[in-house]
Amino acid sequence: MKRDLYLLFLSICVLSQLAAQRDSVQLDEIMVTATKTDRLLSSVPLPFQIITKQQIQNTGGSRLQDILSEQAGLNVVSQVNGLGNGLQLQGLNPDYTMILIDGEPVIGRYTGSLELSRISIHNVKKIEIVKGPSSSLYGSEALAGVVNIITNNAAENKINASVKYASRQSTDLSLSGQFANDKWRFYLFGNRFGTQGYDLSPDVYGQTVSPFSNYTIQSKLAYEFSAKSSFNLNMNYFTEFQTNAYHVISGRDSIKVDGTGRLNNFSFNPYYTYKLTNKTNVVARIYSSIYQSETELFKKGTGQLHYSDAFKQTFLRPEIQSTCYFNKKQKWTAGAGTVYEIVNTSRYGDLFNRYQDTYYGFLQHEWDPVDKLNIVSGVRYDYNSSYHSQWSPKLAVQYNVVKHHSFKASVGTGFKAPDFRQLYFNFNNAAAAYAVFGSDIVVNELHQLEKDGRLLAYLFDTNLIGSIAPEISFAINFGTHHEFNSHLNADINFFRNNLHGLIETRAVALTTDQRTIYSYSNINRAYTQGIELNVNARLNQRMQCGVSYQFLDAKDRAVIEDIKNGLVYGRDPVTLESYRISKKDYFGLTNRSKHNTSIKLDYHFPKQDMNISARLLYHGKFGVTGTAGNVSGISIPSSDINGNNILDRNDRFIDGYFLFNLTVSKIWKESLTLQLGADNLFNYKNPTYIPNQIGRHLFITLLYQFKRKKS
Repeated sequence: MKRDLYLLFLSICVLSQLAAQRDSVQLDEIMVTATKTDRLLSSVPLPFQIITKQQIQNTGGSRLQDILSEQAGLNVVSQVNGLGNGLQLQGLNPDYTMILIDGEPVIGRYTGSLELSRISIHNVKKIEIVKGPSSSLYGSEALAGVVNIITNNAAENKINASVKYASRQSTDLSLSGQFANDKWRFYLFGNRFGTQGYDLSPDVYGQTVSPFSNYTIQSKLAYEFSAKSSFNLNMNYFTEFQTNAYHVISGRDSIKVDGTGRLNNFSFNPYYTYKLTNKTNVVARIYSSIYQSETELFKKGTGQLHYSDAFKQTFLRPEIQSTCYFNKKQKWTAGAGTVYEIVNTSRYGDLFNRYQDTYYGFLQHEWDPVDKLNIVSGVRYDYNSSYHSQWSPKLAVQYNVVKHHSFKASVGTGFKAPDFRQLYFNFNNAAAAYAVFGSDIVVNELHQLEKDGRLLAYLFDTNLIGSIAPEISFAINFGTHHEFNSHLNADINFFRNNLHGLIETRAVALTTDQRTIYSYSNINRAYTQGIELNVNARLNQRMQCGVSYQFLDAKDRAVIEDIKNGLVYGRDPVTLESYRISKKDYFGLTNRSKHNTSIKLDYHFPKQDMNISARLLYHGKFGVTGTAGNVSGISIPSSDINGNNILDRNDRFIDGYFLFNLTVSKIWKESLTLQLGADNLFNYKNPTYIPNQIGRHLFITLLYQFKRKKS
């Protein structure tokens, strides 16, 4: 089977090269995220990916996870408790990828992941993705990379509306308007998304995903005082209502609970731009955001309160940035700012405010010494109130060997201090039969459980429980870009992330009532490395295709050392005989597939003004860490069946699987568009291990655009 997949992949690559045109992403487009300045794609020396507005529209997707899940190398993973999804980049957990909207961070991470379904993509102009450590510009949360969602700006007077109806009574309604004249521009967007949820385990009370509805309002105001100065004000508001029903299983107890939940997130971002000279500009901005969530669950029948949860995060960041075009070949960018952060939550065992302040400054130099060579170097200094200061340097180089063929390489460091959650979490989730304790309190909590006779077993080295340190990474990326002709281009990128003290969630103990206790620990000297390949071609004037592939190798180097020293054993599942684990036997870190592939085909019918978009996705096998139960009342068995705390060849893996998505679009008179689509047409399901894979999902969308005619 594996050999057949490789042959299929190689065959498609060869066919693409035989009859191939460029992808819709043009290298003369501008990218902002990689350097925080406007830069042509053709001169960006860092590994990046652009998802255009046309690509987003062709899929018919509604939420951010819909479009990101179709990109090879971007892995949308389910959270351990069955609630929500996060983004894994270059094999690094969702905690380490910074999600931005118009260059500003989205806050409100639940168990470390940012729930991707919060973000609508109907107002998105493009998505810029920078891979590899970006701490030299964005700080500690950008250890794996940055995803910047750039939304529409007002450019003309027009109104857009869309209505989407999908399986499971899902509805998606959007309305936007933009108005502009010589001095000012105003953009307003509203979205309502709702679903009745879905149930992959009908024999268990409640649903895999409960019904919910959310609302998004965005406004963007821009006013140009003169040719030298302008003012912008961006605001975003998001709210979500949830109706929950869970079956809580804890030991021999079985409890049915019902309740509600609500999320609110408001962000406010004014910024002023002033052009000091023809070569120097300054931007002063203030970004503030408040995120709140509340959940209450009551025992079914009695109405007794079973579980409640409250969380509030406040984020404030004033920043100033200046860019100086020293000459045609050199550009300097400098900036400084402060982050004030407050968290108040019942998950820490009290309602006291926790504070954390960060003071930072960054400097970047962009230099084109000769026509074929461009160099970007930079450094950022962070001083955190909870931890010592940190320097984050980077260096990136691109060399154009000949026209249309270039090499790029980058090195950089990343840093991530333990956050509030990893330090102070005191979270007993009665709704899912597990608990999470931060590193500062886990030892005392376990001792108390042991004293009370409620601790059944330790699942982790007791000497390492409660010990946690900041994470540091060193990354190398080396890639090539080739435009073979006007019909074919290809990108290859090799990456290696060396991680010291990578913080991972670990099951550390099991209670007598079968609740799993989780905490956080450092994995010493882990690494992720791999290859990313992207080939884009146009087979003829109507047909365009793209093939993407990622190979990922992610392992704990301490385990490799133990294997070399003959300290790790496995057990044959047939003979039950023990044997020493070899390096070949060791699979790697959990929840990571070695092989991911996407094949995309777009076919356009010009006379009928129709478009067909077909996407085939493959995710290779992977292993998971077990849990005593998620919110659906389902116990998740660990892939590690021989108890050696690693993934080896005889463990229980989740098999690789295919997903096929299809969208057909028809346009009338450039103003009305009808879309019919099916996601996961093969109806793949795995309720236990992949609860975010809901099975076949059909939809119909109607989009209307009204433009005011110019007088």
